[in-house]
This record gives sequence, structure tokens and C-alpha cells, in this order.
Amino acid sequence: MATQLQDVPSALLSDFDIVGDVGLVADPQQRLLETLREDPRDIVYTPHNGGHWLVTSHELGREILSDADLFGSFPIGIPANMEQRPRLIPLESDAASHRRYRRLLLPIFEPAAVQRLQTGAETLAQEVLDEVLPEGEFDFLWRVAKPISMGLFVRQLGLEPERLDEFYAWESGFYRAPTMEERIECGQNIGAYLSTVVSQHVEHPKDDIVTMLLNVEVEGEKLSQEEVQSICYLLFLASIDTVATMLSFIVRHLARDQVLFRRLKEDRSAIADSVDELLRMHAFINLNRICERDTVFHGVAFRAGDNIVVPSFVTDRDERVFADPDAFNADRSKREKNQHHAFGAGAHKCIGLHVAKMEVRVVLEALFDRIGSLKLVSESAVTGHGGTTMGLDAIPIKVTLD
Repeated sequence: MATQLQDVPSALLSDFDIVGDVGLVADPQQRLLETLREDPRDIVYTPHNGGHWLVTSHELGREILSDADLFGSFPIGIPANMEQRPRLIPLESDAASHRRYRRLLLPIFEPAAVQRLQTGAETLAQEVLDEVLPEGEFDFLWRVAKPISMGLFVRQLGLEPERLDEFYAWESGFYRAPTMEERIECGQNIGAYLSTVVSQHVEHPKDDIVTMLLNVEVEGEKLSQEEVQSICYLLFLASIDTVATMLSFIVRHLARDQVLFRRLKEDRSAIADSVDELLRMHAFINLNRICERDTVFHGVAFRAGDNIVVPSFVTDRDERVFADPDAFNADRSKREKNQHHAFGAGAHKCIGLHVAKMEVRVVLEALFDRIGSLKLVSESAVTGHGGTTMGLDAIPIKVTLD
């Protein structure tokens, strides 16, 4: 039986709600710094969202993320549930199945395949920015970040671009609808739609990722149609939320840090070397694992079924691992560069990380090619949210063109 509130020593209790805390709306990053990083305890338990542990030490977080046998990845979420969706592949697979899926999926996400996707990303970024930037003032999240990240996904999977607004509504409702009934409905809408898409690809193959997934074969082994649907479900959620969120936090950073903005503007070649550091500074996924059996972890009793949350933004600001962690430093040591949790860690580290980094780089390069200045309309106009993937909901900016 999972840990109950009455079982937790008072010294380990926290009242922080990583999903619903009101401070997350104004600035989710600042709120995590104020509450979790400033807390001297590396492990605490909160009763919110079904009750879960929070592990904020980078070292302890990496230990949890790297031990897939003791800390499983199913189900993912805060609260952890799967009522509104299928099991996500490969993210929620057990250790043995995960090795199989990674072997089958690597041809889709290897560097050569990512290079082929880059041309499409560059074209789409140019189209979106050329349309939006002349307006001078706009919401970067909704006018640039989401249309590019989701637009690329729509093209990759052969979906209908005219339904983008509907896809946004499903994804937002899946994570943040006020009731579980509404979340379940949004999840079911995504599942039913993708099931139809995959079935259509079986009958009428296209030159896109769905057909690649249906055809990929390693040592005579292929993915089933149901497995392809589950993979597409994960890609759907990730394509709308993750890259758009990365870009939004990074653009807010650049608008606040005019010295860095000018440096990257004057030396465009530095953008590629800056991506990992920007991602470290703005990691946003509150990674979670499920304890598979009763254990004592660094003096704390975890029970089977416990949800253990590792907030990547906080662990990536751990000064015990990263020197001067709040400062941008693209020249960090190789050890520091390889340690950040923006894409998780261990066996379940995000298999699509090269695609995500490519998209971020392409959008930043296209943006710097076109703009001469970047500012926030106002700090108060930028709003956000917490949850499994914390992020921004609005980021109005002002730009001038070169």
C-alpha cells in the first residue's frame, strides 16, 4: 500500500501543490525556486494531487531516474493516472519492453533522420515568422511556438492542419481540464482520432512518420498497429506541449537578458552551442516515477505504489552539481553539460531529444535572422501553470525587424 499522510514524519511534510499553487500562475519557475529550492530538505512529501514525494537533489533525482527496476515509469503524471489514455510507448514501458521499443524506434530518431526533418522545420519556421513578425506585437506562445512545433508534427504524421485549434483544445484539456471527466473526454478524443489516422495509413501508406513506424523492422521484428497508436499518442502530447514550452521559456529569458540577446544576435554561430544550456536553465517537466516495492531510500521509507516527483527545473539549478546555476554559461564543463534533466535521465531519457533540440535551434536561428530587438510587453502579461509539464500560457512580446 502506498504511503499515507499519517505515515509521514512531520519533518518530511510539505504543503506545496505543484499543480494548483496560485503562485505558479504568475511565474512557475520563480515559484519553484521560492518553495522547493529554498527548502533545505532534499526529500519531502506533499498531500496534494493524491499525495506524492518531491525529490529536489540532482544526485538523488538522477539515482531515481536511473533505476528503472526499483522506480518504474508507469503511470506517468501528477497525479499519476491513465484513466484518459492508453499506456504511452516507450515512456511508460517496463525495462525489458523499453529496450525493445528503443531498438525499433532508433531509426526514426537517429541523427540522420533528424537531419531529414530539419528542412521541413526550417521551411515552417520561415513561413510562420514571415507572417507574424511584421505585426510587431503578438503572443509568442500562440502565434509562433505552438504553430511551429505542432505544425511540424501535423506534417510529419499526415494530420489535418486545419484542425490545429481542436488539437490544442484536446491537449490542454487532457492536462489541465478542471474535472477528471473532462480530462478523460479529451484523452478519448485524442485516442479515437489517432486510431483512425493509423488505420488510414495501414490502407493508404504515406511518406511520413506513421508509415515509417508501421514499416520499421529490426531483426525481423515490427511494431503492431496498437503499439504505433500508443507511440503516436505520446508524440501528439509532446509535439504540442514540450517544444513550444521550451521555446517560450527561452524567449522570455532572452527578452529579460539583453546582453545575451545581443551576443547571440552578433554571433549566430553561438546559438547551436547555447541550446543545451538554455534547456538546462529552463527544464520544465516534473518527472515522476512509481516505486515498485517497499524500500528505504537515503533514510526515507518509500512504499510500493508511491509517486515520486523529480522537478527537473529545480534539480537543474542544484549548485552542488552546476556552478552558479542561475547564470547562463554555454562553456560549462562536459560533465555539467551531460548532467541536466531537461530530457530526463536513465533508460527512459527522451528518445526524441535530438528532434527537440533541432527544432529549438532552428526557430532561434530563424528568429535572430529577422529581428533586431525583443522585449516583453510586460512582466504581468506573462502567465503560466504548474503540473506534470509546467509552462507558460501567454507571453506577449514586442519585436522590431532588422
